[in-house]
Amino acid sequence: MRQRRLKQTRQRQLLIIGGIVVAALAVAGWLAYQNFKPIGEFVPVATETWPTPDGKALGPAAAKVLIQEFADFQCPICGSYAATVEPLLIKDYLSTGQVRYEYHHFIIIDGNVGGHESQSAAEASECANEQGQFWNFHKMLFANQQGEGRGAFTDRRLKAFAGSLGLDQQAFDACFDSHRYKTDVLADSALAQQIGATGTPTLVINGVKVDSPLDYAAIKQQLDTILGQ
Repeated sequence: MRQRRLKQTRQRQLLIIGGIVVAALAVAGWLAYQNFKPIGEFVPVATETWPTPDGKALGPAAAKVLIQEFADFQCPICGSYAATVEPLLIKDYLSTGQVRYEYHHFIIIDGNVGGHESQSAAEASECANEQGQFWNFHKMLFANQQGEGRGAFTDRRLKAFAGSLGLDQQAFDACFDSHRYKTDVLADSALAQQIGATGTPTLVINGVKVDSPLDYAAIKQQLDTILGQ
């Protein structure tokens, strides 16, 4: 009986060890696949000269009006906003130095669909910001949205975006792999919650939330009233 129990114990131990080995091989195989699978095609973008760039902000710090945007790079409505309203704000107000514009991360898509693409894209944009290229990287990210949680912003694609923009690849990769700006991104999201943001994009003008961020006519009217135009 004792020998039988010892034999059964050894069999269970071997099964456990075998299970651990199989799991480890599966993880290693998945990681290898992630490292070598094709990153797929992406849309290249032309770099631009932005009006009075200051990190994640545009426009003079002493401007009479401060616009704060809270957005998620995976958010499709944020993509529409970036393609329609934001260029008009830049042309009509930022290019003339009347307004300061700040971009803030608000990570919500990851929580809705799983994964970490929004967080990764935000951290990558901060690494691009180290090299003075936040706004061009911001443009690249929104140009390459593919839907929520669809693999548009995998780590390897984000690194490829940096290379396409001519960033120092080694410096960018080291920054990104270290998660240097993880806490900064989380702090932006905390600020969004503090001001009462519940979705993306949220637009705040001089501390007051805008009802319809995609309604440029209403935003322009609000800005012109503040500026006395």
